[in-house]
Amino acid sequence: MNNDARFFFCLCGFAGFVLFFSLGWILTGNAFDALLRGSIGCLVLGVGGRILLGTLLRSLVANASSSGEMTPNSSSHVANGTSELTKSNSTPEELAVQASAQATSEAAAGVEPGVNTSA
Repeated sequence: MNNDARFFFCLCGFAGFVLFFSLGWILTGNAFDALLRGSIGCLVLGVGGRILLGTLLRSLVANASSSGEMTPNSSSHVANGTSELTKSNSTPEELAVQASAQATSEAAAGVEPGVNTSA
């Protein structure tokens, strides 16, 4: 989700524009007023989506580090990451869940500064 986060930001902004524009058009019947309201809605929901995304990414990183899962800075665990998964006598479903959780925590922790989540 490194560079795909910007699409979430744009999607929230577009949804805000459509929602506020349509409500402005229905309530006032004035196209210019509806366009102004749509622009404000784009800004409001875009920033709200950015805050929501930042909160979700921080919670994923916090959950991964608090549960003792692998962090990107622990190079000793990287070498043993796959061997730890195969050592346990688990079912294939449990192995898939563990691998998915590990990949999710790695992807969330390695977010590039393309999306700055600080206000």
